[in-house]
Amino acid sequence: MKSKYTTKDDVKEVVSLRKKPLAKGGYSLFLDYSLNGERTKEYLKMYLVPERNRIDRIQNEETLKTANAVKAKRTIEIQNGECGFRKRAASGILLSDYFDERTDYYRKRGSVSFAEIVDDVKQKCMEFKGDKTKLSQVKKDYLLGFIEHLRGEGLGAGSVYTYFACLNAVLNAAVRQRLIPENEVKYIDRDQRPKKKEPDRPYLTLDEVKRLASTPCRKEVIKRAFLFACFCGLRISDIETLTWDQIKSTSDGRMQIAKQQKKTKSFVYIPVSGNAAHYLGRRGKGLVFQGLPDRNNLGIYIKRWAKDAGIDKNISFHTSRHTSATLMLEFGVDLYTVSVILGHTNISTTQIYAKVIDRKRREAVDAIPDIQKG
Repeated sequence: MKSKYTTKDDVKEVVSLRKKPLAKGGYSLFLDYSLNGERTKEYLKMYLVPERNRIDRIQNEETLKTANAVKAKRTIEIQNGECGFRKRAASGILLSDYFDERTDYYRKRGSVSFAEIVDDVKQKCMEFKGDKTKLSQVKKDYLLGFIEHLRGEGLGAGSVYTYFACLNAVLNAAVRQRLIPENEVKYIDRDQRPKKKEPDRPYLTLDEVKRLASTPCRKEVIKRAFLFACFCGLRISDIETLTWDQIKSTSDGRMQIAKQQKKTKSFVYIPVSGNAAHYLGRRGKGLVFQGLPDRNNLGIYIKRWAKDAGIDKNISFHTSRHTSATLMLEFGVDLYTVSVILGHTNISTTQIYAKVIDRKRREAVDAIPDIQKG
């Protein structure tokens, strides 16, 4: 670590002593070293305080001496044989510290959202068994108890599944680093594990789309963008960045969207139907839908607009994408073509919409009165 207390660059050292800024000032000290090709952080529960006087400076010097002694010990342990060190590390690392290491790892990789979930799971584990649980103590019984703890909090099936899946991923990482011999999730029967809830995908019927089209919206650009998306299936992230240069003319004189999706980075080529073209407006330069509000306000406007149209559904801008998929399937477009238009990388994602259409058809058939009952 770079500080006024160190005199040489430690980048090439086997074990590096580093510091992490604390929200209230000062630093938390940790060791940074490589195990099985992956970076590992060992938090020392030692802290540098903000230096306001001579006493603070002396305290920090003593803390660093102790931390460097631990660092020297770890270096010797690794150099004398990593296998023995891993065994010691596995028995000594706290689960909470390992969560911190994985959170930092995912943040540095740019997976900020997953890092936040990992931190949330850490808090759930601390609520379950406190902060003294060691990584090596996370066995089958602990995992089963953790599942029941989550369910006992009244969390939905989807949240329980997400938290458990995240803990599973953290334990798999520990196995890859040889900090624990195995992940005991594999010993839990399938019917005991949290189930992934099939996502709720609210959509609008064609009649509801017509009602929105005939109802004023407080911001016209939102109305245009939403209804355009109902007939092309673009995500909000792609609607926000859609430019006129990405709407091309084809050889038959029709328009086509040629755009790289922001989420998947893959390209989509979407024919612009007459319905969609109606909401493009006059051709210009730059963004097609200029003046869209931020996501939070966008959702508020859409809910008000739907309420004004007499639509009693909890919709968001993403509902337009679900609507596009279900309308295409309802009016006979094959599953593969729908998946291509939506830019799905896996057709199983598109099949969820097919199930929605099948359910609608069953409901329609069941609505016919039973003629045998008079």
